[in-house]
Amino acid sequence: MLARKDIVACGDCVELIDTLPDNSVDVVVTSPPYWGQRTSFGAGVEDDPREYIAFLTRVFAKILLKLKPEGLVWINIGDAYNTPINWRYEDYEYSSLGHTNDGLSPSNSAYTKPRKNRKAFIDKGQNWLSYGNLLALPMRLIISLCDEGYLFRGEVVWKKANPMPEGRCRRPHRAHEPIYLLSKTDQHRFRKSPPVKSVWEFANERGSGERHFSRFPKELPTRCIEAYGHLGNDVVVLDPFSGSGTTGFAALDLGCSYVGFEIDPAHAHNSNERLRAYRPRARLTAK
Repeated sequence: MLARKDIVACGDCVELIDTLPDNSVDVVVTSPPYWGQRTSFGAGVEDDPREYIAFLTRVFAKILLKLKPEGLVWINIGDAYNTPINWRYEDYEYSSLGHTNDGLSPSNSAYTKPRKNRKAFIDKGQNWLSYGNLLALPMRLIISLCDEGYLFRGEVVWKKANPMPEGRCRRPHRAHEPIYLLSKTDQHRFRKSPPVKSVWEFANERGSGERHFSRFPKELPTRCIEAYGHLGNDVVVLDPFSGSGTTGFAALDLGCSYVGFEIDPAHAHNSNERLRAYRPRARLTAK
């Protein structure tokens, strides 16, 4: 059975990708679950970060077969330090966050987010798996995807207008995330005028509906899809880690078709409820 358009199919993307015809996808915009950041039905909960990279490589290798020769793949993925994560409200007394530098409110997502109780993964035979190392997971993924046949075409820096504050630490406070551009061939489509710049600045946004802690702002997939340089119902946009469906709303706003895959039944159900009720901007403008 072929994947249906303009809905989110519930299931494992490794299996659902096979429902797509070869050479059928124009643009992929996705943000896989970050390693060790939260609880998840799928990726991101592996103890060993090498297994995380291996899984994502498998997913995108399958997508490569479904991507049109002129297609684009955009991946928004964050890095991780090889340190434990187990935030609790009781830890506020050690925090320098908040307006008075004495911690955040008990309801802040830093404390309430359903995080995975991650431990540092130490392998004494691999220096990059030492305690405290920034693991460079995004670049390890990109190198792995190039080995699978992708072309690495560029990086966009998403400069966050409202980054999450960080406490006292002996490293730069992160106020950005990378968005990587890959393609199947060097003859891919891309908007040339106006040129697509390599730094995008916009804020995170609060979404309506079901709470989703890893939602990216709609501005991100909107810019990625627009960069394709060709819009219309014949343009198929895929997000294999659909989450709250933000890529879908951006695709529909731009008059494109959407295919989403999501392993979490609650996220898939709520995304479809919202998609069914959504009145895309492009369709409103056309009237």
